Amino acid sequence: MPDCNHDCSSCNKSCNEREIEKLKPHQNTTIKKIIAVVSGKGGVGKSLTTSLLAVNARRENKE
Repeated sequence: MPDCNHDCSSCNKSCNEREIEKLKPHQNTTIKKIIAVVSGKGGVGKSLTTSLLAVNARRENKE
């Protein structure tokens, strides 16, 4: 698109040049990685998986 200014928030066109907005982490954060556990269905063990990941991380002295 020759008239594209890459300000996708105000654009109503569908194009391949859209840029994904990158968020900068807070300067005082100690979080290095985020793990998302998702499913489109209930009762598949998301809470169990999340709690086991947390317990294992704590055992390895990770926060």
